[in-house]
Amino acid sequence: MITYPTGHFVSGGYIAYTKPKNADYRRIHFAREVYTTDKNKTKRALICFFMCFLLILPSSRVFAAAGPTLRTTLSDNTTQRGSKKTFDVWARNASGEKIKATVTFNGEKLSPTWDDNEKSSYTLNFTFEGDNTVVVSASSDGGRKKQLTYHINYEKARQGEKIGTAVWSVEMFTIGCGYLVYPQKVNIYEGETSAQQLLRLLNENGYVGYYGGSVSSSFYLAYVADGTASAARYNNYQRSSSASSPKALGISPTIPSVLVPHLKSTMTFYDPGDYEKNWKGHLGEFVITNGSGWMYSVNNVFPNVGFADTYLSDGDIVRVQFTLGYGADIGGFGAMGTSIPNVENQPKSGYFSVANKDSLTKAIERTIYSGLITRSNVKNAYAAALSVAETLDASQSAVDNAVSAINSALQNPGAETNSAPADAPLSVGGSGAHVSSGAALGGKNASGGAAAAASGGSADAVAASAAEDSAFSETDAETEEITEASEALSESEESTENAVSLSENKKSKTLVTIICSVSAFIVLAGGVCFIVFYVKKRRKNGEKEKSVKESSSQK
Repeated sequence: MITYPTGHFVSGGYIAYTKPKNADYRRIHFAREVYTTDKNKTKRALICFFMCFLLILPSSRVFAAAGPTLRTTLSDNTTQRGSKKTFDVWARNASGEKIKATVTFNGEKLSPTWDDNEKSSYTLNFTFEGDNTVVVSASSDGGRKKQLTYHINYEKARQGEKIGTAVWSVEMFTIGCGYLVYPQKVNIYEGETSAQQLLRLLNENGYVGYYGGSVSSSFYLAYVADGTASAARYNNYQRSSSASSPKALGISPTIPSVLVPHLKSTMTFYDPGDYEKNWKGHLGEFVITNGSGWMYSVNNVFPNVGFADTYLSDGDIVRVQFTLGYGADIGGFGAMGTSIPNVENQPKSGYFSVANKDSLTKAIERTIYSGLITRSNVKNAYAAALSVAETLDASQSAVDNAVSAINSALQNPGAETNSAPADAPLSVGGSGAHVSSGAALGGKNASGGAAAAASGGSADAVAASAAEDSAFSETDAETEEITEASEALSESEESTENAVSLSENKKSKTLVTIICSVSAFIVLAGGVCFIVFYVKKRRKNGEKEKSVKESSSQK
């Protein structure tokens, strides 16, 4: 460091130095100016880079926190009676793009049963009784890893043994025809495929199913048909066994107004009168639109495999639903991957928001079998619940309120009325045999139209559950209501949590992008300014030094 000498203290006294003269003074002054300038430039550079660091640091933390996301349809610490179980996996990176997941079952790696651009499906084949471990993992975003571990206790059941019950329904809401089969609790038997269960359900409720493939492989439900006038084959599809008590398919489709503009804008064929003119008695693929057919959901998830490849567990909710728009009208468009025609022209997020109606489906089933359907409060709550269930774009709050109203009514049923609601199925057909729905439209097991895979089956199932399921005492009903209300609340909370998680993930990605862009711009601009400033200063200082030297030499 160069100082400008003016004097200092010696033995308590001040001694003054004589100032340098001429060129020496100018050199010292110039050196002092250069030092001061360099120190200021260093300060400015440090401040600039410190600010950039402060901006970049939070963005890196957000990015690091995002990492991959992983979700499945499995639950930890559960008991499994069936020898097979199907589940789905959703794996995403921080940008929301699907990534590959790794699944091991008792240490052995599993291959997907079916894999599309939305999710991957796996099948567990249980052979060891007791604790079984499933590990699902995924890595992305610079090696960040997410892992989920599940423990499933397998209790082996005998072939044909009842291993649980599930609630099934067959819905025609998209054509304004309500339920074809009202929600009912049905048995699940070891060794029976979902396709067999589906065909048995239709048979016991008076209808027949026309299908492709077999009950054990590549099952595709093409049509649900009139049980009173069904041929052995229809459009080259084979028929299930004849209905035990045949019913006519007495429907008159009326397309809900909320659906009409979407169908007109997305379907290459749309004719509201097509059923009456060409298909009467047969509801299925290509009826009314080019995107129509049967699809199904299990616990509000639309599987990407068919009925023959789906295995249910106790407590599952299966809704077989008729679609007019490749699932975009029922919340199931994502289950079809890219196998549908003109997929790029279809609304990937669906026509509108579709609420989770699983808890409402269970509440309706509980009401039907409660023995209280003719009581005033229950009758009114039931009618309101049906209206909400049949409304395609009903809000989640409306659905949740309908469930709460039913729970309240069952606890306080009110006075006896003269009759039940007009559409209440007081005599529900069959034993309530369980159904597991089939393949998603255009999926693995579908050849065209919207597919629900089902399998036909032996009609030799045990028919002992009808009296058991319908003989609810009022006390038992109230106990189950409380349980169901709690489950509904849990489902609502889980749905909210998932929605919040997705929303926050999107916000995080947006924040990362903005902060990184701003930080990069500041760093770049700061660097350019520093270089320009430094070059100019060096040039200016060079000119000054040159001037000093010239002046010194002259003198």
